[in-house]
Amino acid sequence: MKWYFGENGWPTSNVLGGRAPQNEEEQTKLIDTIQDWKTDKYKDIIGSGSISPREGVLELMDQARQAGVPIAVCSASTKQATDFVLPNLLGQDRFSSLDVYMAGDDVPRKKPDPIIYNLTSEKLGVAPGDCLVIEDSLIGLQAAVGAGMRCLITYTGSTEGQEFPGAETVLANLGGVEFSQLINGALIGKDDRKGNSNSGGNGRSGEKVIDGVSVSETPDGTLVFKF
Repeated sequence: MKWYFGENGWPTSNVLGGRAPQNEEEQTKLIDTIQDWKTDKYKDIIGSGSISPREGVLELMDQARQAGVPIAVCSASTKQATDFVLPNLLGQDRFSSLDVYMAGDDVPRKKPDPIIYNLTSEKLGVAPGDCLVIEDSLIGLQAAVGAGMRCLITYTGSTEGQEFPGAETVLANLGGVEFSQLINGALIGKDDRKGNSNSGGNGRSGEKVIDGVSVSETPDGTLVFKF
């Protein structure tokens, strides 16, 4: 979030009396407030049972586990949020079996800094070049590539229009993707946006406003917050 505001400009907020933050301390205060609000609302939505994992994720996790390949989750979200969200979406058994699980507040710098992936590689005991990261945005891709890892992108309605330099594959979702295809490189170079007549759309549906913040859900269940 700090990276995004740094690139696109800091918003005004009633947290700071209707003005934009003037220094790093105020920036941190604003981000912490937004993050806490987002976490609470996100937990409410996930806890309602109305959101499902993105297509193909659970199947790939199970196939990787059967193949004896270690699995890690590296999220930019807070530990408080991911401790609640992951068991609800993955199921408690899959969550408990993760070999490494790191959240944004486990590291001093968030994505696009590669440190979360650097540390995960060390914890797994797997060389960066032998890791495959699945991300959904340019920021995540930059973190993965910066750590020297392969990266497959499954874009969302809000990231579909981004360029993904360095990604070996770009897909709308993982539905129908077999773990063996990732291992043997069968999907390298594929970008399913090319020739897609719908690629110009934003893919969002069901937009609503909660406490003055627009929350929309893409067809694959990804939540997009606009502050």
